[in-house]
Parts: sequence; C-alpha cells; structure tokens
Amino acid sequence: MKLNPDQIATEEVTQWQGLHLFHYQMSSCSQKVRILLGELGVEFQSHHIDLRREEQKSAWYTGINPNGVVPTLVHNGDVHIESNDIIQYINAEFASPEKSLLPQDTSARQQMQTLLDLEDRLHTDLRTVTFTYLAPDIHGGLNLDDTTLAYIGRFHDAFCKLDKILQQQAYLSGPEMTLTDISWFITLHRLSLARYPLHKHAALQAYYQKLAGRPAFKTQVASGPLLLRCAGVIYRNLRRLKKSLAVDFQKWAAQNA
Repeated sequence: MKLNPDQIATEEVTQWQGLHLFHYQMSSCSQKVRILLGELGVEFQSHHIDLRREEQKSAWYTGINPNGVVPTLVHNGDVHIESNDIIQYINAEFASPEKSLLPQDTSARQQMQTLLDLEDRLHTDLRTVTFTYLAPDIHGGLNLDDTTLAYIGRFHDAFCKLDKILQQQAYLSGPEMTLTDISWFITLHRLSLARYPLHKHAALQAYYQKLAGRPAFKTQVASGPLLLRCAGVIYRNLRRLKKSLAVDFQKWAAQNA
C-alpha cells in the first residue's frame, strides 16, 4: 500500500533518495521483507525501530506509518506500508525477469493473492502465539487466556490447506519459489518454534525445512541481538513448564473431536 502525499505527516522522508527500510530485527513482518531483499541481493538503508521502547508509536514514525507497525519502506520519497504489499512492490521494482518471484500464469498469481490474504488474516493469531508461548507481551495488549484455543484451530485449518497444495507441487504457487513462500515461511517458523506439531502435515514440514536451509531465510530467522535471542530461548523453555502449544494443540483437538 503506497501512501498518498497527504497521508505523510513526516514530510522529510519525501525528499529521501534510495531504498530505506524501517524495521525491527525480530519482527515477523520485517523478516519476510528482509528475506526477499536478501534473495534478490538488493541493498537498502536500515532504520531500526525498537518495539520494546515503543518507538513505533512516536509522532515521527506514525507520520509515515499511521498504523504504528513495522515494516515501512521508503523508496525515492514514496512511502509503502503492509508487508505483503511491500514484498510485491520490491519484486516489481528490483527483480529482473529471471529472478522475479511472481508466478508465471494468471491463475497461479490469483492463487498467490488468495494465500497472501490468508496469511495476512492470521497476523493477530500469530501475535497470540508469539506472546503466549515465545516471548512476554511487554505491552500487555493481548488476552493470553483464550480457553477456546480457536487460534490453534485457524492455524490447523490453514496448514491443512497448504499441506494439500504441497502434496501436488514443490511450492505454494507452483513449481518455483514465489512471494507466497516468503510470506508463509515466517509463520511456519514461529509456529515451529512454539512447538506446533508440524509433523501432522508431512508435506508442509518437509517444505518448511527446505526453505529454512536457504541462506537468506537462515540469516533472517537468526537475526536480533545475541543477548535478546538468548533471553528468548530461556523464556521459551521456562514458559513451556506452564504453557505449551503442543499440549494446547491436544486440548484443542479434544475439544473439536
């Protein structure tokens, strides 16, 4: 989504040249954009927005992203928000025809958009998983006591859909990797870290492991300050003593048997 000039309150960025990415190292939406930039070998100016300090809520930043979230892309003075829109824009602007990550035929492109929309609808559920099992919700903005576990069901339904597709083809939108795969990878990675039983979707699990071995993907899932990443590992292990996604999955399955 490209902002109109009258939506940009921080007007100084409209004079910037080059490619600028405002992001947080451990943000899932930021990671998917950086994965694409890495795959394409595109250089960019990095602007780190510290979510722990709520820098995304500052007047300066909301002047380029009214939603107060990351990432935001500024390219030659134009401002783009929403991660799935950003990756499509980057591909259109910077990918050569032989490196383009858009599907070749119209029907596959339509399927790509459908799957991108599905991934986008799960963002709130991904936050729930992140702050329930992986990291403390430092802002206290989520209800972490959803006894219905409906968010697990929504991921299960989506993963069943993806698994069925991958039983027929190598990637989500055809025989070659596309933007669909970059968008979904981070969700799969987060759920895998949280111990979702991905083995229940054999094709999807093999696909996730294949993507995880690519250099650009591997680099981004390991990004972030070492101390913070170590703290995350400790928190996850302690959290599992009280609340486990693997256990909650079994509860959800029993509730919906």
